[in-house]
Amino acid sequence: MELSSDRLVARLEMSQIQSEDGELLNDNSDGDYESLPPHVSVTTHMTAGAVAGILEHTVMYPVDSVKTRMQSLQPDPNAQYKSVYEALKRIIKTEGIFRPLRGLNITMMGAGPAHALYFACYERVKHSLSHIIQSGGNSHIANGVAGSVATVLHDAVMNPAEVTEDNYMPCEALSGMNH
Repeated sequence: MELSSDRLVARLEMSQIQSEDGELLNDNSDGDYESLPPHVSVTTHMTAGAVAGILEHTVMYPVDSVKTRMQSLQPDPNAQYKSVYEALKRIIKTEGIFRPLRGLNITMMGAGPAHALYFACYERVKHSLSHIIQSGGNSHIANGVAGSVATVLHDAVMNPAEVTEDNYMPCEALSGMNH
């Protein structure tokens, strides 16, 4: 078996694009697909974070509502559900189609800013620390510290929204919860 570096050289050449002024730019098509290019502004990171957070919370909110209801009503034998789907179906049938979405507006109002701060803070801290720790390279320490700082900021915004949203639960559902 003969080893050849031709494929590696071809791959490197294909991943570089020449700009109009002759500068070589890297095409990130095979690179880190979860990252935006390094020159992207903080506003872009914040917008991406806000949209991602709002979509995630909007999609998962009905499931989270059912989960909370299932946890809080467990002591009542008449309220026990066999599955999340059955619980969602029963809630919609007895209380209306919009019941699992009650309080979503407050969660969305918190999710946008919270996730915008998370994405922007994470990228900014990761970028700054990576330059200090490994001269611009990828640093696990920088990633960990950035994630920790970003999570604290996210939770500082999101927690009040979640507490406010919990106040939308019906009194009979909260009676079984230990606060």
